Amino acid sequence: MSTKTPSLQPYGHPEFVKALQHETIPCPTVGCAGPLDVTDLSQLKDRVKTFSLRCPHCGWEGQLRGQEALAPPWDDASLLLMADEHLMHQQPICPFDDTPVVFTSLPNPRRRARYRLSCFYCGRQTELDWPPAESRR
Repeated sequence: MSTKTPSLQPYGHPEFVKALQHETIPCPTVGCAGPLDVTDLSQLKDRVKTFSLRCPHCGWEGQLRGQEALAPPWDDASLLLMADEHLMHQQPICPFDDTPVVFTSLPNPRRRARYRLSCFYCGRQTELDWPPAESRR
């Protein structure tokens, strides 16, 4: 049964991760095997991403949105683990919800690496200098 009006979120966290990583999401309509068109509706300032979903075959529409949970913040051990995974060219994940964490390079006049770490599902963000201050002594 297809509908032209946006439905409540029929999908969960795994589909959010697929949308975040630009992977194919199948249509939930019975008998429709088409992939959904996914559009990122988020603004640059948004901590939590919102995606619009639409099936070009049957007309089904829906939305995916993260679940903001800013507390507790990431601890130092989690930050170091995510930084290590990033440096090893592996996908760091948020320890609270297993969503891939995005590292964004920030300008730094002292020529040290500075990153903003963002989880677009729970909305946690922090800035990180690399290498950490304790390793520069």
